[in-house]
Amino acid sequence: MKMMNIARKYAAPVVLGLSAAVGSVASMAAGSLDATTVTAVQASVIADAGTASGAGFAVMTVVLSLGIGFGLLQSFVRKGAKG
Repeated sequence: MKMMNIARKYAAPVVLGLSAAVGSVASMAAGSLDATTVTAVQASVIADAGTASGAGFAVMTVVLSLGIGFGLLQSFVRKGAKG
């Protein structure tokens, strides 16, 4: 799958998940906010963002390395075929 197709496929669930998280935080803001709850939500969001960022960089690294590897293999095969 190309990166843009992957982004299109997973963008909507991420946006919906973020909207739900913002909605739940907004509904909590309507009542009294407990400092421990806010800290727990903040830690959870930061942990999830860190996980998503790490996974994104891992995917990007694999895609780039595969592109470079196949490019080198292609040039090697072309030169080998020509003698």
